[in-house]
Parts: sequence; structure tokens; C-alpha cells
Amino acid sequence: MVDTIIKQRVKLARGGAYPKVIGRMASGWLVMADTQPVQGYCILLADPVVPSVNDLHGQQRLDYLQDVVRVGDALLEVTGAARINYETWCNQAPHLHTHIVPRYASEPADKRLHPLCVAYDIAQARAFDTLEDAAFMQKMRKVLGICPVGEKTVSDALTLYGIKNCDTVRKARNWLEEHNVAYIFHDYKLAGVSAQKLEEWGAQAGWEKLLNKAGTTFKKLPDADKTGLTEKRAVALMVAHPTLIKRPVLETHEGLLVGFKPELYAAAFGKG
Repeated sequence: MVDTIIKQRVKLARGGAYPKVIGRMASGWLVMADTQPVQGYCILLADPVVPSVNDLHGQQRLDYLQDVVRVGDALLEVTGAARINYETWCNQAPHLHTHIVPRYASEPADKRLHPLCVAYDIAQARAFDTLEDAAFMQKMRKVLGICPVGEKTVSDALTLYGIKNCDTVRKARNWLEEHNVAYIFHDYKLAGVSAQKLEEWGAQAGWEKLLNKAGTTFKKLPDADKTGLTEKRAVALMVAHPTLIKRPVLETHEGLLVGFKPELYAAAFGKG
């Protein structure tokens, strides 16, 4: 595919080098638009990069469409907007991205009734500013439970690593939410986990505890990959195949919780 500005920005977001990133969602990157003709104008950049929503299939398509609406819900809560406009064009930059635009009752009538690009001179609007937009970005992160790459916490939230559709991960997330424990969810099937992070976890919990040998992914590995494992080889396998990582992994201020047992979570958070 042609290397468009969308593709370039996805690469920057993956590397934690794009300051407009609000956070990583299941289907891609939520970012702030370059200019803000209305406060809270956001864009969802699909990752993996594809030409259009029709090029996504199965769960990836559902995740993208659901994320678009989740962002709209969050914008209504954070901004107090009257409604949300959703625009997926991908004509000039033919890589999937959706403009998610809060519209306000306070906008002048001659602007409120028209699409953003018709009502406003986008190029001349207020430019994104890291300081001016910081509070809004933090509120969106908190409501959505997301964060940029490399940002370990949002406020006092913890980070739960896992896979969205895993039943055990769902149980852990439900427990945290039921007990009002703030957390950020990192889907390592989509966003991956670095070797450095796995080595840090291994130092705390032991790499043997992190490697899920009972799962389908491990059983399907060639015998040569499964025998004579060392920490270095195990880490390399988990980086290449994130579904090999036991799930979930919860980073707390006191240490690491690998797997989910309600009694261990209760003890860790004093919720017994």
C-alpha cells in the first residue's frame, strides 16, 4: 500500500512518538485532529492499516465499528456535546480512519446544521496544543480505559494485560470494575508486549509462570521450539506469539499478579 500520512502516523503511534495519541483501542489508535474547530475533534486510525472498513472481517470489523461508537459515547460524557458526527471517507488518504466529531448546541446555527468541513475552515482553526488539550485527553483516557504506548498509568489506574475475548480476562475485568479498581486494558494480541516488558515480569514472577504451556498455541509449536527452553528463548516465543503469555497479567503498585483468582485479587486490594 502507498505510504500515506495515515500509515505514517500509525507507525509513530506504535513507537510512542505521536503526541496527539489519546490511546490504543482494540481496533487502532484514537488521536486528536491536527486542528480543533470544535473542542474534542478526534480521529480513529485503524491498526492494522487497511484501505477501508470493508477490508476488515469478523471480529476486527466488529471491534472497529464498536470502537467508533465507544469514542462517541466518551465524547458525549466528556464534552457535553449535543450529538456526535461520524465521518469515514478515506478518499485522499485511502487508509481506514474515522473522524469522530462532537457537535454543540452552542454552535452558530449557520455552522451547527452543516458537516464540519463545510461549516468551518479546518486549516485555519485552532491547532492542537499539548498543554491546552492535555486535560481533555486525560479525561478521555480515563473514561475509555486506554493509554498511549509507553505510558504505564493514567492517573492512579493499574494496567491489566490480556486478550479481549479471553474468558479469564473477562472475569478479571469484571472483578476490577465491580470493586471500583481503576485500570487500563492492554490487549497484547493486538498491541504486543516488548521483550523488555517480559523480562521485567520474568524478574518478578519467573518466566516459567508467564509461559502458558497448557494453551493451544504452545501445543501447536514445533517440537524444536518447545524443548530445552531457556528464559531468552521463552521471551522470544512470547514476543512472536503473545497468546503464549498466561493471562491476565496485572501490574499493581506492589507487584505482579499472573492469572486470575478472586481471592488473590481480594487480598491484593484489601477487598475481602
